[in-house]
Amino acid sequence: MRLKKALALSLIPMMLGSIVAACTNSGGGAVEEPRTEEPAKSNEQSAGETPKPVEEPAASELEGTIRISLPNAAADVWNAVAQAYMTKHPKVNVIVDNKPAEGYREWLTAQFAAGTPDVDFVVSNEVQTLHESQKFVDMYPFFEKDNPYTGKKWKESLDLDAMGINYSGVGADDHLYMLNFESVQIVWLYNKEIFDAVGIAEAPKTFNELLSAFEKIKAAGYTPLALAGNSNSMWSGEAGWLVRIYADQYMRDSINVIRSQPDDYTYLPEVDDAWTYDVNDPYNDSNSKVTKNDLRVWKAIKDKEGPFQIAGNPKWSAFMENLKSLFQYTPDGFFGVNAEQAYSLFLTGKAATMMSTPGSFWQLPKDFADEAKTGAQGGVKPFEYGFFNMPSMEGPEVMAPARTIHIPIGFYSFVAKDAKQTELDMDFMMYLTSPEGYKVYLTAIQNSDKAALSGSPALKDIVLPEEMAAAFANFEPIGNTEGFPSASNSLARGVWDHQPSVQDWVGLVQRYFGGEVSTEQFLTEYQGIADKYLEPALKERKLELGDLEHPERRPPERS
Repeated sequence: MRLKKALALSLIPMMLGSIVAACTNSGGGAVEEPRTEEPAKSNEQSAGETPKPVEEPAASELEGTIRISLPNAAADVWNAVAQAYMTKHPKVNVIVDNKPAEGYREWLTAQFAAGTPDVDFVVSNEVQTLHESQKFVDMYPFFEKDNPYTGKKWKESLDLDAMGINYSGVGADDHLYMLNFESVQIVWLYNKEIFDAVGIAEAPKTFNELLSAFEKIKAAGYTPLALAGNSNSMWSGEAGWLVRIYADQYMRDSINVIRSQPDDYTYLPEVDDAWTYDVNDPYNDSNSKVTKNDLRVWKAIKDKEGPFQIAGNPKWSAFMENLKSLFQYTPDGFFGVNAEQAYSLFLTGKAATMMSTPGSFWQLPKDFADEAKTGAQGGVKPFEYGFFNMPSMEGPEVMAPARTIHIPIGFYSFVAKDAKQTELDMDFMMYLTSPEGYKVYLTAIQNSDKAALSGSPALKDIVLPEEMAAAFANFEPIGNTEGFPSASNSLARGVWDHQPSVQDWVGLVQRYFGGEVSTEQFLTEYQGIADKYLEPALKERKLELGDLEHPERRPPERS
């Protein structure tokens, strides 16, 4: 009997560190909030009508401490949630000690290296090996438990479709170590006043139109694209987003290589029997429509099959040459520019465009007045801004129009400890994802000068303020590139996020964008990196080369 495999969104492990930062925004310096008996101010304010809680849990039932350390998350928002929760549970102490996004993965890894961490509530998308070692709480068993803040099973409060979870396909061997209850869509943010000044009447729709606009903008003395070029951005940040998004246009046929075959342990007949390849459907390869077999991904990298061949592949060549053209319009000293510096260029009117999320719709007005972000006393004069979707690259090697990163986010996890701590942690998560708790969270975001909501919540019974819901509706969906191991995700910037390979790729691609190596040399050297690190990357996932000889079989458990 074939074992069912969950269709939960299986995010490429190291891919979105900066998306988390973009969505939670800044203000995440270490803040320790002692428990008080005063009611939370945020709980007294309205963020839209929500259903009244069905049942109040007894305050005496829960006691202990929850330590929250999230990357670059607004401390005022999470302190408001913490205070509201502690008001309901006087014997619980919630401590907020958020960390900078830069270095968060290293910090979190070090906590586990020293033993069982003190921290409880974290973001874990960058530490996949810790997932495989079951260092976090598996949330699936709690889906069937009652949420005391709604009076119904927890799963009934969650919009599982929006979360990318096919719960009916979950088997005994499937686990959910991260919960995503909001969404993000990567879009281009632009300064309309700069575009008007150089005679560009409409936002570009094609990649060539984008480059033509950038040439005019550069000639006028502005930086066309405010983009960070340091190693963090190249790997998991804004530059890395562009690498994966545009690689996807050339590698859409990855699905034909990596999809589950009828005899595979990952095959789900109720899903896969009905699937057919359609490159014109931007959601054709989504997890809800077709399952994937990770062993077939590794085998394709080993065998250099289809889009998983780098050297000598005309699609890789065309993609990289176009990308290099785009990256010539970045700030001076590009490889030393970090995300904060790039954002400051845009915020102060020195740069015309940047990569962003719909959250900028609300965040920019706050940041124009932020002296720390602008470097100007009293802030800077606001300018008119707008958004546009990914302009599509064109040419004979392009397979389909550009998609974007449009996924559920959060990546929230709890460190696995004892049963009592897990009970407390999951009660906190049930509160946060209930209409009552999310109202506190959303109101705090609205009142914060450091946070903005990036997309609609993947939660039921949540009513957004009218103006917020209307703004999100203006962002047209064009398809999602993330959440499955296509060549553009598993091979475009290192071998499936194996860190030594990522580091080598970053150094090589910076040399390429800097004009030190030709396209042919880049592809040849990168193929060498992929070959060199294949086996170490497999071992990191507790796999061996021999597993690839029979990708239809579930690999054995290894310690």
